[in-house]
Amino acid sequence: MHEGAVLLNIKTRFQRELIYTYIGSILVSVNPYRMYNIYGTDMVLLYKGHALGENPPHLFAIANAAYSKLMDANHNQVIIISGESGSGKTEATKLVLRYLAAIQHTSNIAQQVSPLMESFGNAKTVRNDNSSRFGKYIEVFLENGVISGAITSQYLLEKSRIVFQAKDERNYHIFYEMLAGLPSQQKRAFYLQDAETYYYLNQDQASIFRVLASILHLGNIFFQRHEVLISAQEIRVVSELLQISPEGLQKAITYKVTVPLCALACFFGFRDAVAKILYSLLFHWLTEKINSQVYPHQHTLSISILDIYGFEVSDLTFNSFEQLCINYANEYLQFFFNRIIFREEQEEYSREQVLWQDIPFSDNQPCIDLVAAKPHGILRILDDQSCFPQATDHTFLQKCHYHHVHNPLYIKPKMPTPEFGIKHYAGRVTYQVHKFLDKNYDQVRQDVLDLFIQKDGEVTKHFMVILWYVSYLFLSFLLFRCNPFFVRCIKPNNLKVDELVSHQLRHSGILETIRIRREGYPIRMQFDVFLFRYKSLVGVHQIPAASGENCVLMLSKLCPLRPGLYHVGVTKCKRERSRHLAALTLQRYTRMFFVRKRYKEFRNKMIRSFKRPLLADATQFLHGKAIIPEYCKHTIHILLFHTQLFYFVMM
Repeated sequence: MHEGAVLLNIKTRFQRELIYTYIGSILVSVNPYRMYNIYGTDMVLLYKGHALGENPPHLFAIANAAYSKLMDANHNQVIIISGESGSGKTEATKLVLRYLAAIQHTSNIAQQVSPLMESFGNAKTVRNDNSSRFGKYIEVFLENGVISGAITSQYLLEKSRIVFQAKDERNYHIFYEMLAGLPSQQKRAFYLQDAETYYYLNQDQASIFRVLASILHLGNIFFQRHEVLISAQEIRVVSELLQISPEGLQKAITYKVTVPLCALACFFGFRDAVAKILYSLLFHWLTEKINSQVYPHQHTLSISILDIYGFEVSDLTFNSFEQLCINYANEYLQFFFNRIIFREEQEEYSREQVLWQDIPFSDNQPCIDLVAAKPHGILRILDDQSCFPQATDHTFLQKCHYHHVHNPLYIKPKMPTPEFGIKHYAGRVTYQVHKFLDKNYDQVRQDVLDLFIQKDGEVTKHFMVILWYVSYLFLSFLLFRCNPFFVRCIKPNNLKVDELVSHQLRHSGILETIRIRREGYPIRMQFDVFLFRYKSLVGVHQIPAASGENCVLMLSKLCPLRPGLYHVGVTKCKRERSRHLAALTLQRYTRMFFVRKRYKEFRNKMIRSFKRPLLADATQFLHGKAIIPEYCKHTIHILLFHTQLFYFVMM
């Protein structure tokens, strides 16, 4: 159990087209970049109702384990799917939803949610042609084990992509899909399928197209440095699309309340800000519209799926506010992951009555505190600075330096450059502070809001819900209320070297998990499994009785035993007691069935053989009010005996 063995195992299995591997209870999924024929009905039936580990590693096994745990423990479950861009997280999420729908023969929620969410939330990046640029948390609610509805929450939408894309990257798919499908029949083919397919948007297509088109036209309003140069045509088009006043729009662009703005301030202060907030609110509105169609009747038990960005270091060596938020989310997730794995280890050792020695594990709480703790965490400082009109990225950076220069996890540059560094659990990352305040502060000026929500502005009126919230609260409330399962998605390395995969394993926490298990007893086998597996090595043809003593005896014939090399647990004894109790219960109900059957047959026979007067006399006999002929008394006592026996067994 070490890094080299894990890499070799995953690589060998991948070459055999086995893309799933268990590491403990964690599923590692390597993206093959093509769909294998391993997700059909036959595979659903193979994993349905089977415990984790009974069949080969598979995503369906994790989904089934979550479903079974929910039904058995009556407790909410969460499947946490993480990995870098291009590692297959989105497809894994859809496959989990497909499995949950298939085992109950209900409609596939993924088909109702995914196409629209991907069009509006996915984009081409240097790593992935269909990269999700937002995180999502899907709660699938079940009543009596049957899907009753779902709620999708989205967070961390990459709004900066609306107005700027790096080299070889693109904006969100929906813009290209809309422009590629501009026939006269109201642009119905604005994405992969006709808009009529998604009936819940039929009444709102015009509003969506107007907002999307207005965002594109906003980008065509240009400025000169010393005097504002307004395109009257673009102003008119945007005003018409959004159904707002052209004069009001021009005033909002050129003035901040009553003070004229310079061209550069106009450029950054209005055009980009409004474009981003319009798209963000449209995306939020779209999510709510989707939720309204699959919303559960009541909030019952749920299986949730968290599709989250992996730890990220920009390929362009420029890490900004988005990377800090993503990496903080992964820092918090790693904290949660470590605690869960460590807790599971403790519980198993206690359950097996094995002496537990403290095993150290990487506690990244100090890094979480550096980023988000009150009162001077980096994000706290950023939120405070966003509330001061005179604050700049430079003042934000200076305050970070002032409060954290002596923190061993904080890196202040030796030269006066506009950046700072953090030593994350997955490695050191340097962040450039350019536009940190702008990206964190998503509110639009009140006079601009008033322009959009005026009586005539019906297009944007129902989109205008302010979503400004503290940036670090999006994740923490989700995790600790559910029992977790982990899926770690890995992107294979096309250069035929292992460094990239090794890098992802470190970032996912898998190597830390292996280290924790290696510190104790990493191999855990039940008595009967151990004896069956190794009996041939000692020349035993028949399996001896499944006990700890026989296991130790066999082990002593295989290798020298040293103190601390092994420990005998108690799982087998508990299993025998459970099986004994189950057998007694089964026998009890079986006997009850046959006794009840004999009683009913005897009772029916008695009813047929006696006439009504005799039955009336028998009833009086039971109450001591009648004299019954001697030949009938024996039969009646037999009937009473069987009745009493039946009720005794029932008790």
